[in-house]
Amino acid sequence: MPSAQTTAQYEGLPPFPTPEKSSETEASVWPDILIVVVGAALILGPLFSGMFLRAAQGEAMIASFAPYMTDTSVDGYRDNFTVLDAARTNIVAVQQNGEAPGTYTYIDNFVRDYPLIDADMSRMIDAIDANRSNYADLTQIPPFGLLPWLLALSGFVLAIVGAIGIRRSRSGRRTRVPRVLAGLVGLALIAMPFGFGLFANAPAGKPLLDGFRPILTTDEVRKVQGYFVTLVAAQGELDSRFTGAVRQAHPDADLRAIDSLGEQWQPMTSSFAALVGTMNDNVENFDAVVALNESTKPLGFEAFSRLGWFFLLPGVGVVATTIFHPVRNARRARSQTQGGGSR
Repeated sequence: MPSAQTTAQYEGLPPFPTPEKSSETEASVWPDILIVVVGAALILGPLFSGMFLRAAQGEAMIASFAPYMTDTSVDGYRDNFTVLDAARTNIVAVQQNGEAPGTYTYIDNFVRDYPLIDADMSRMIDAIDANRSNYADLTQIPPFGLLPWLLALSGFVLAIVGAIGIRRSRSGRRTRVPRVLAGLVGLALIAMPFGFGLFANAPAGKPLLDGFRPILTTDEVRKVQGYFVTLVAAQGELDSRFTGAVRQAHPDADLRAIDSLGEQWQPMTSSFAALVGTMNDNVENFDAVVALNESTKPLGFEAFSRLGWFFLLPGVGVVATTIFHPVRNARRARSQTQGGGSR
């Protein structure tokens, strides 16, 4: 036992400091945990929504339709319908005048079916024309295939620097560098939707999808392909039999509209075939973009209408996290200093 003299020597000395509890460490590590959580969400969100593949398919679809979303293209298709309609009217007039000897099955099919062909194909061109401004808005956004990578790479960096911050916090070391890096990534996420025009232009995706939904289906494409077969067969019969027979029997017959169709047939068929081929190639891409847009419906909204927020909200959260903790620590230190000085 210590003697009374030894005990007296220690009387009046301040008590030996006891180790702080882990609550302070836990308080200092939570910002890094939140940074990791945000990073993981930015990685997992594009993965679970299928955004990587679907966004790439959307990018391919937008590029494929570029030649058809111009004034020249739309006006050209409407001019073609005018030529076809005039040729049909000409055929009907010749037949009604009794100037067409013989039977012409393919021409009769064309005369019978063209009103429906004209209505359906005009509706298709009208849908393209009506959505050209929406299409133009979407082309102002960086390539769709890039967007999920921007989210995932930002998330990867945040997850790494957050993990480093957790390790440094628990070992009692300073975390300024990883948190500064996280803050910079957060600022980049905030800047991206404004710099890329996501808030202004991405909402155009919804009306574009709604406008193209009736025409970019497998059934619709097959129907248009059937129309194309009808037109080709009728034009072949006009060239090979009809006009020759009419002119032989009635040299003065008026065949000007039919002749005009023959003169324009090659470029007309080329443009129709290109459009139908593009539609056929993009049915799957269109369905993928629709699925991507609807992947957020369980959350109560569609993806295109909130695309900018997928960048902005995580960025604000990270920046707020990296700012709040040092500000709180500075206030606490100032309060302790003032409290100590007043004693």
